[in-house]
Amino acid sequence: MSRLKKSPPSLANANQPRKSTVAVALAALLFTQCAFAQQADPNSPGKDEDGPVKLKMDGKARISPKQIPEDDATYINADKLYGNGDQETFLEGNVQIKRKDVQINSDSVTYSPITDEAKAKGNVVVQQPGIVLKAPSASVKLGSKETELNQPTFELEKIHGSGKASKALFDGIDTLTLENPDYTVCKVPSPSQADKGDWYIKADRLELDQGDEVGRATGATVVFKDTPILKAPYLSFPTTDRRKSGFLAPSFGTVSNSGAELTLPYYWNIAPDKDMTLYPKIITGRGFQLGTQTRYMTQNNLSELKYDFLPNDNKTSTNRYALSLQDTYRKGDYSAGLNVNKVSDDNYFVDFSRSQAVASQRVLLREGFLGYDAGPWRSNVRVVRQQTLQLQNDIIVAPYDRLPELNVAMSPTRYGDTFVSAVGQFTDFANPGSNTTRVAGSRAVSRASVFMPINRSAFSFTPKLSVQATSYNLTNQAPGFDSHPSSIIPTASLDSTVYFDRKTTFFGQDVNQTLEPRLYYLYTPYKDQSAQPLFDTSVSDQTFSRIFSENRYSGYDRVGDANQVTLAVTSRFNRVNTGEELFSAAIGQRLYLKSPQVILPTVESPLNNKSDFFITGRGKITRDITLDATSQISPSTGQQQRGNINVSYGPSIGKQLNAGYRYTRGQINQFDVSGQWPVSNRWSAVGRVNYSVLESRLIEGVAGLEYSPGCWAARVVLQRFATAPSLQTTSIFLQLELTGLGRLGSNPLDLLSRTVPGYTPFSGNFNPQ
Repeated sequence: MSRLKKSPPSLANANQPRKSTVAVALAALLFTQCAFAQQADPNSPGKDEDGPVKLKMDGKARISPKQIPEDDATYINADKLYGNGDQETFLEGNVQIKRKDVQINSDSVTYSPITDEAKAKGNVVVQQPGIVLKAPSASVKLGSKETELNQPTFELEKIHGSGKASKALFDGIDTLTLENPDYTVCKVPSPSQADKGDWYIKADRLELDQGDEVGRATGATVVFKDTPILKAPYLSFPTTDRRKSGFLAPSFGTVSNSGAELTLPYYWNIAPDKDMTLYPKIITGRGFQLGTQTRYMTQNNLSELKYDFLPNDNKTSTNRYALSLQDTYRKGDYSAGLNVNKVSDDNYFVDFSRSQAVASQRVLLREGFLGYDAGPWRSNVRVVRQQTLQLQNDIIVAPYDRLPELNVAMSPTRYGDTFVSAVGQFTDFANPGSNTTRVAGSRAVSRASVFMPINRSAFSFTPKLSVQATSYNLTNQAPGFDSHPSSIIPTASLDSTVYFDRKTTFFGQDVNQTLEPRLYYLYTPYKDQSAQPLFDTSVSDQTFSRIFSENRYSGYDRVGDANQVTLAVTSRFNRVNTGEELFSAAIGQRLYLKSPQVILPTVESPLNNKSDFFITGRGKITRDITLDATSQISPSTGQQQRGNINVSYGPSIGKQLNAGYRYTRGQINQFDVSGQWPVSNRWSAVGRVNYSVLESRLIEGVAGLEYSPGCWAARVVLQRFATAPSLQTTSIFLQLELTGLGRLGSNPLDLLSRTVPGYTPFSGNFNPQ
């Protein structure tokens, strides 16, 4: 029976490869003092015909006294292992090498301990966290994880990207550099078929930096549906939503009153707390416009500056611009801020706005303030000017400037069983611009209140007493009126509610229903205030909540006399398990025990002894349907004076229907319908119609289609909206969104989010059933 020699053949003397399965630390393997176990070749000497091979330890072998840390150990598996001393180690057959979080699988590997480099050939697979590389051959430095591959394919888990290249270099940290790659985030049969994706990037060179979350390509071509749609000598794109400097996707569209527009934005990520975006834009009907948006944000400061400038407008032969600066600062109890808005001319928003809300702006605020807020006390000083935009055939009264306005307020503060609150204000009202004929001057106001709430489980009861003192120092006062009018007017009120409840069901849900009768009494004596000007006062819109207010006017120039009772009943439906309010409904009416004598001339008519009925209801009818409705009904005629109803149905993301109606007798009669709904797995329709029946015209209309098979989406949206009483603007938005690369074309997403409540960008994953 033959046996192995006492001193087994070393790697340097191994003339024949041996079939082996090795699972040891490669670092230990490379030291000659260490022994290793392996299966002997069946044909090698030393095998006993009658029994298994017996191995003996080399007498010179020593176990390293220093144990190799688990994280630094290298583990291998292979069918064959041999070497030439400490120069190289050869592994063949089903080779697997693993160190830390790097794993190599291959047909064969040659390892050099001098360079710590493993050269693999045949079906090479290199796996590192978030990345899988496959190639016919590769070289990997196990310590630094640097990897070089020829003709590789790659898969990047973090950014969902894959593709192929002629060569790849991985820096061992987070950057993969590819030569002549095809790269896509679309689903393809395999990474080697990246050019089968709906879109992909071909480039001379591509860096995918997962640390900075950015891709950088030179000699790049974006191919969509086998058609090149964009070529660039250099292309930089975000691989995630993380901010990065560089050109953004160009946008283009068309507007009826300006022509076609092409914008090439550039984003500058100045620092973690500041950035800037430049919007150079070519408008065929007007010329070249440059827009900027600069943002700055720290723990104490939040600032945004927007400025658009178009020199020598082709249509008006004037310079056109718009400025908006919003800045707030707060540190401790102190705050400061600016809110400055200005446009070059009255028609700027009519010509350049892309939404009905912006186009309808008529007063632009310019305000600066300083504030102090500590405990129950709040104070600030403001300087306010306004720019009033006057449109042809639609002239409005310009509001007063406030130069300055000082405010001091104490929030309700408890003293025993009572609460005390107070406000004080001094304002110097100035006529804007050259208008110097209108009454102007200063106003000082103070209002103090004391109330004592009594709250029990079955009822609540709150008596309250308030006093307002007002004085003026006026110029340009109308003849016959005092230039220094003043008034001191008290107000007393009593607010009481009783609570009843019962268990019941609401559309199949167990609920606790409440019934809450409420009585509110208000008394304010009459005081002639006709000598006091109307600087900022008007009749407040009457709603259900406003019939419980102490003053029917907004502002401080008038305190309405009152001897009245408000009666109301509210019912709530609260979920039994959680207490969540599902739905509430209420009805109320104000009864005048004495007709009010304070009346704003040309603004309001004498009041009857009863107010209108106010009805409101809001909440979830079912899990998918919500309702918000209010109505104001005349008790004498039974006619609706004002109403508003909105119903929404949203069974799932991407499925949303909204219907609304607004009515004010003689002023507003509008319906508003909007929605988004998938018509198939890949198509979704979206739109809105806001129509004025009274004016027989469209206030705003939006109609669009979205298509998304998965890794890209296309949108076409048509918008038409009123910019002035007799003017309308039409815009067309065309957008191609390539997931993981960016968006091309004009962006309708902000428009759709604003005009269609509940809108979600369509991704092609919704079930239309």
